[in-house]
Amino acid sequence: MLAPTNSNPGPPQIRWTAQTLNTFWNDHADWAQALPGAGPHYAIPAAAIRGPQLKRIFGDLLEVERKFTQVCDENRIVGVWGSHTVGYHHLTRPPLQLDPAWVSLLGWTAQQVAMIYTAGGQADVASERLQGVVGWLLTEPAFLKDLGNLRTEYEALPVPQRPIFPLGRVVTMGTPNDHKPKLSAATSAFVGKLRQLLDRWGLMQLATWDLPDPQGPLLPNLLPEGPARPAHGIHIFVPLHYPLHGDDDLLGRVREFQKQQAATLGLPPGFGGIAHHAQYSQMFRLIHLDEAVRGRFQGRPPRGIVSALEAAAHCYLGISEASIRRLWTWVRKCRNGDRQSIRELRG
Repeated sequence: MLAPTNSNPGPPQIRWTAQTLNTFWNDHADWAQALPGAGPHYAIPAAAIRGPQLKRIFGDLLEVERKFTQVCDENRIVGVWGSHTVGYHHLTRPPLQLDPAWVSLLGWTAQQVAMIYTAGGQADVASERLQGVVGWLLTEPAFLKDLGNLRTEYEALPVPQRPIFPLGRVVTMGTPNDHKPKLSAATSAFVGKLRQLLDRWGLMQLATWDLPDPQGPLLPNLLPEGPARPAHGIHIFVPLHYPLHGDDDLLGRVREFQKQQAATLGLPPGFGGIAHHAQYSQMFRLIHLDEAVRGRFQGRPPRGIVSALEAAAHCYLGISEASIRRLWTWVRKCRNGDRQSIRELRG
């Protein structure tokens, strides 16, 4: 990291990232040190900050925010938390683009290129559906309660005994070398409860408290028995020789099995085969934008932040400001346990 250019000692060096982020952090040390609280600081999505919509609340610092977003995008991260980066592939996954020069060099045919783009399109669809799962979780009172209870236990641990994020089934302690300390009884108890939450809600990990990472489909499931294998889901065995036809009601049967297993596990109605994933994906990205912007301000946010956020969300999501206000209404209703009253989200 470069030496600070002012009298401040400067923010800590960011680990596990390119020098460009540390250079930015040093060049804008006053901005970095003014960030409130000890939580993660998310980059504001580029589409939301590209125009003048947030100028009224950031003023001259808008250019610094744009640069922070650019550097985070270059590093494929969504923000910084203390001296660590925050990665979250559901928000940083780029669209598939093949370099024509490489295609020509490798001698790929038009059919092979089309197959690659088809596979990439399927991955894009899967990514949007998983974003929808995140949106559903972040508006579900039962999940938010479980998450809040786990967070309370985490924050009760002495700082040296807290595992570092992301929190997965195998945790990492914040030791500066390869030494692996024996977990304290309190930390071991927390890790057990963390695994219970991940298993109950079908998560791979928690990137932050705001960014749960849901398990996607495994086709085929090559994971061996052990902690990495998802705790619940629908397992299908199709023999190599069994003829499948387009009129088979396989998807309908799978959805019914999903709903039955959710009920058996005591999970909320609607969690089995979550419907309306596109709407929930928009709700998730709207929540994330709101957290990224409001996270820059301590205490009362500046006047006009609501209208500025609506205008920025219009650019980010590509929907009308009236639709954005409707999404916020849905978020509030869902979080108040009134999801079933929203006709557009039933099914």
